[in-house]
Amino acid sequence: MKKQITTSAIALMLICASHSASAATTVITLSGNLSARDLAENSDLKTAHTIDLSEAAIVEYSDKEPIVGNYTYYPADELPKYCFMGIAAETIILPSSIKVVGEGAFAGCENLKSIVIPSAVTEIDSYAFSGCKSLATVGGGENIITIGDYAFSGNTSLTSLPCFAKVESIGGYAFKGCTSLGSVPFSVTTSAIGEGAFKGCPIASIDLGGCNNLKVIGAWAFADNSALTEVYLPSGLTSLGDGAFFYSTALQSVVFPEGLAKINDYAFMGGSLISEATLPEGLESIGNYAFSDWGAIGTISLPSTLTTIGERAMRNWTSLSSMTCDATVPPTLGDNVWEGVSKDRVTLNVPVTSEALYKSAEQWCDFFNSSSTEQLSSKLLTATINGDVLTLKSSLEITSVMLYDMSGILLTMQLPMALQAQLSLANYSARNYVVRCTFGDNNVEIIKIAR
Repeated sequence: MKKQITTSAIALMLICASHSASAATTVITLSGNLSARDLAENSDLKTAHTIDLSEAAIVEYSDKEPIVGNYTYYPADELPKYCFMGIAAETIILPSSIKVVGEGAFAGCENLKSIVIPSAVTEIDSYAFSGCKSLATVGGGENIITIGDYAFSGNTSLTSLPCFAKVESIGGYAFKGCTSLGSVPFSVTTSAIGEGAFKGCPIASIDLGGCNNLKVIGAWAFADNSALTEVYLPSGLTSLGDGAFFYSTALQSVVFPEGLAKINDYAFMGGSLISEATLPEGLESIGNYAFSDWGAIGTISLPSTLTTIGERAMRNWTSLSSMTCDATVPPTLGDNVWEGVSKDRVTLNVPVTSEALYKSAEQWCDFFNSSSTEQLSSKLLTATINGDVLTLKSSLEITSVMLYDMSGILLTMQLPMALQAQLSLANYSARNYVVRCTFGDNNVEIIKIAR
């Protein structure tokens, strides 16, 4: 049986049909103008099986006495805040004229199985559908621009989403704990994905390549995903938040865009199946533990723009065999960047003119310690300083000498073609320098000197 309830802006709701024998089969239809107070005072809505609001309109309402919480004002064309929170309905048909689904409107509706969002809706407010654990399908929503914080969080039956073609902003933890959500068609208009937005969702592939307006992915946005195998990041992205893809343990491929300036702490920690990676030009900073526990990575290329690598950022790269760093000045390193890495089995390729700097830089120098072609006996080269004159002597012909300051700047160069070379330090004020000597047999020795 049906209940026909009609309201107007000035009239109370009129019940035009009797109760059904069982609440499980009750269908309630509301039409006309409805206010937040009308919905709050209709106790029949709490036990109805189906609620049809397709012919209703939501009107503005305000009062000194709050209806729920501290809320005393409810705008027109917004499904009122918490209006259906915790009700038993399985089916709810929304008014076609609403533009906003209000905060917590359906929070805790554990029996709600599906919802179609009208085309006029541009915003899903915070907690709107949070805790709807039976909600399996969401339809419509083609004009939604904003999805609020926790909007669909905890919806464990939700398997997929429609293409919200105009969505610009996805709020923090919007889909957190949607443990059946296996795919998401991301809109090209998306410009912000909030903290923890898809945390714990088993999305198999994340393609953000067309989201050219997306600048920032929030902290932990896609964390704790054991199903994720591939990630395509957009060209406009400038920052990855802390732990954005933390412990995506099935991840095998990441396509990094040029222009990405910063990868934050823990961003890709736990990506143990990734075997190779090229980090883009423009990247300046890698955070603490950012790529920690990438046990399958064999080769890595670091860009010329890189200036900082954080603590244990590349810890436990047990398969690493080759690393290229194009930065002319060795990036500053946090503690134990390559903890657990057998550096004697890794080939480090750096710019030729910067080789001396890398060999004298902490942690970087460890990759050179086993090189027999470039670690010569100290008997082959001696250095003495008398006043401002540096004298170098060897039993082999010295073909070239390069003097660097500790920031990697080449100060002077000579081609002695002799067993001795002298350099003047009179024009330089620093105490410490790096000298790179090449010998007639093409061997090289790097030494650090102090005045």
